[in-house]
Amino acid sequence: MKTKIYIIYDKYFKNSIGLGFLIALSTVLGYTLGEKQRTFRSLSEFGLMVVQVILLTVFTSFVIKLLLKFMTRLRDSEVKTRVGQKEYHGWQVFLFYTGVIFLFWLPVFLAYYPSVFAYDAEGQLYQVLANDYSTHHPLIHTLFLGAFFNLGGNVLGSYSAGMAVHSIVQMLLMAMIFGYTLMVLYQEKTSCVMRFILLAFYAIFPTNSILAISTTKDVLFSGLVLLFVIKMYQWSRGISGNRIGFAIAFLSISVLMLLFRNNAVYAYVVSLPFVFLLWRKNAESVRNRNQNVKSVIMRGVCAVLATLLLFVVCSAGLKQMTSAYNGSPREMLSVPLQQMARTRVHHEEEIDAAMRTELDSYISSEWVFAAYNPYLADPVKSRAVIHDNPVGLIKTWVKLGTQFPMTYIDAFLDNSIGYWYLADKSHSTIYGVGTESGFGYLSTDNRTMPAGCEIIEHSYLPGLRVFMEKIVSDNEYQKIPVLSVIFAPAFYWWLLCLYIVFFFKRKEYKMLLPVVFLVMYYLTLLLSPTVLIRYMYPFVVSVPVMLCLTSAKRCDIVENTCENTQEVLKND
Repeated sequence: MKTKIYIIYDKYFKNSIGLGFLIALSTVLGYTLGEKQRTFRSLSEFGLMVVQVILLTVFTSFVIKLLLKFMTRLRDSEVKTRVGQKEYHGWQVFLFYTGVIFLFWLPVFLAYYPSVFAYDAEGQLYQVLANDYSTHHPLIHTLFLGAFFNLGGNVLGSYSAGMAVHSIVQMLLMAMIFGYTLMVLYQEKTSCVMRFILLAFYAIFPTNSILAISTTKDVLFSGLVLLFVIKMYQWSRGISGNRIGFAIAFLSISVLMLLFRNNAVYAYVVSLPFVFLLWRKNAESVRNRNQNVKSVIMRGVCAVLATLLLFVVCSAGLKQMTSAYNGSPREMLSVPLQQMARTRVHHEEEIDAAMRTELDSYISSEWVFAAYNPYLADPVKSRAVIHDNPVGLIKTWVKLGTQFPMTYIDAFLDNSIGYWYLADKSHSTIYGVGTESGFGYLSTDNRTMPAGCEIIEHSYLPGLRVFMEKIVSDNEYQKIPVLSVIFAPAFYWWLLCLYIVFFFKRKEYKMLLPVVFLVMYYLTLLLSPTVLIRYMYPFVVSVPVMLCLTSAKRCDIVENTCENTQEVLKND
């Protein structure tokens, strides 16, 4: 009997319990919110949830244990890294992967010609037409989008042609980023099977092919995040080649990444202490051969300061050049406004008259009951009065929260549910569902522009477009058993957590350095107005790459891996 228990409860199971518990908790909370529109309100309900979480933790921990054992074999055992005997130059590998991905995307481009003109495109281009810019959207992307729009109107004879050129350029840029990533994986001697799966994922997965021709800022931002993660990996491993060239590339990518997403700078700044802490822990746990740790950290500090300085200068320069005015702080108040609105909707009769009067100053009872959507803050956020007395708003939010804390918790959980609940479907129905509307898992609708500036759709492969629309607008992917989980935004978060647990337990802290920014960026998403796959797209393109690097067999990596493996075995 003891032997059987030991077989189940080994070091892998012990390492998997924490993550297994979190996944189980998220599953129970997500299911309860879906069924009851709330979590628990009594001791008996709380007790039932605890039992459900404990039972589910046993199952999830066992599954994670199997995954950790598989990752250990990938890390410590020999894997096939090449298809044949011949070794190819990096540029050959890069061109091959880039070409394959671009060719697979071409039919999708023809099906959606000239582009997927959706999301915030019309709002950004109205700024271009009126020459009246706002920092609500990243200025660099508004100008990037506007350049192709004007190219079409002023040179090519139609705005649609300009957006077609935009699609081709963005497709090429993203294909090159993915091609470069796969080239790095080839050079790091990762599993050739995993590289093939990743190539197929980049080339065929509908999220990648459709977003490659979409006008949303999240596409190029995600590509830059992927490059940043790769460069962080190379820096942490000392694989930098020409130091000056590497430094220029690293700084350029970092600054552009911060410019392409307004909330990226917060994640970047908050991640810095953790990056240097992990570097220090790595120096303590593993001998750093041929490296002066202090000098490496000093170079890192200089790189960070240079990045932030260049970001501030470029950001100020763009704002000065366009005479842009500051965007509204409403985005940052998405969760507090949702919490206040939910409390009014669910507890209006329990709120005293004085508090209701206070609330009417910010979220009026005239519209809040019809506007509140537990999964989307925009209806409340856009109507709330926040500029007259922002300090009073915060005070009212705090006072109301002390009276209804569980409602506040439920509001936060509902608003962010797609980021952590694997079975969530609300993220695919936020704006509607159906081919006719172009809303669903992805937005493929064609936004309305002023007369004479319209973007006219003309599908050259209507059959393919119908097929793709069934997947991303009619949400037919949800009918595919098991495989449908790769469409879930939360899937990529939990994969990242698995990666972190694996390398943390092995004390390979350098392998954690590239993903610190992703973790901090995830925390900013929890405070966003809703859950959309485009918000999680940086994780979609980056996390599979880091998992693939688990199998890296490059000589310097193998040596470090062996040292860490011996250390882990000694401790266990």
